[in-house]
Formats: sequence, structure tokens, C-alpha cells
Amino acid sequence: MRKTIITFITLVALTGWIAPAEASAIDHGKRVTLLMKEYSGHTDFQMINLGRLGLSVVKAAMRRSSDKDAQELLSLMRDVNQVSIASYDDCEASVKRDFESRLSKVLKKDFLLVEAKDGDEKVRIFAVPTDDGNDIKNLIISAPGSGALICVSGLIRTSDVAGFLETHSK
Repeated sequence: MRKTIITFITLVALTGWIAPAEASAIDHGKRVTLLMKEYSGHTDFQMINLGRLGLSVVKAAMRRSSDKDAQELLSLMRDVNQVSIASYDDCEASVKRDFESRLSKVLKKDFLLVEAKDGDEKVRIFAVPTDDGNDIKNLIISAPGSGALICVSGLIRTSDVAGFLETHSK
């Protein structure tokens, strides 16, 4: 499944095919993050939110790393300004169901980049494009079966993603 997702994202990044954003899409990343924050008070709903300051610390550590992959990943993250991660697999079933229902109302199917299924597991990746449609301003990865959600906000250049995936999918 990982190879399928990487192949699809590579194709999208190489062709530059992303539909232009509409005005209502401007705050998808913020809306997802606010929803995570709202549910973070529930038992077993865990959330990590890295804003500009937190990411600058992570980026500084990556710059000092001798790991080549960390350096390449850093180039992809240069204009990312927030990363929010939620884990809610251990929540009560009603909380999990309610969260996923509200999340599906926030995430527009128009921005669904890829959906991959492996048995009962499903991963959906949403990409909210910039106004010109050339780059990504919000990347949202949802794995409801695992109770996991990642929201990356900022500017992600499709050309950088294409280069990264080209080197790492061989």
C-alpha cells in the first residue's frame, strides 16, 4: 500500500496536476487543527501541535543531523509552519465516531488526493492546493481505522515532493 501511495503522489507531483483552490478552502488546515484541539480534552484523544516555534526547533535539529534523509526532508519542510498530529484509536467508540463524522464534514472530497485500502485499513490523503494550483498549502492524512490524523500546513512545493519521491521510491 505504501508503494501505491508513493507512486500516485509522485505522478501528481511530476505532472503538477492539482485543481485550483476555491475561497472556502483557505482554512482547511486550521479547521482540522481546531477540531483536533476541541477533542483533545476527551479521554485517550492525544494531540501534538507543533507551531512555528516548535517546528523551528525540529528544523534546527534536522539541520545539525548528518542523516541525508533528514536533510532532504528538511528541504520539503522549509515553508511548513504547523504540524498537528492526533491519535484517537483508544477513545470511546462514541467519541471516535463523532470525531470522524465531524472530520468528514470538514474535509471536502474535492481535495481527496488518494485513498488506499489494505484489507480493513484505509488511508486517505487530502491536498488543499494554493490558489494557482501549483503547490499544496494543506496536506491532511487520515487513517480512521488506526485512529490517526496528521495535518501539515504551510507551503509544500510539488516540485520538491517529486524530487524527494523520485529518489526514495527506487
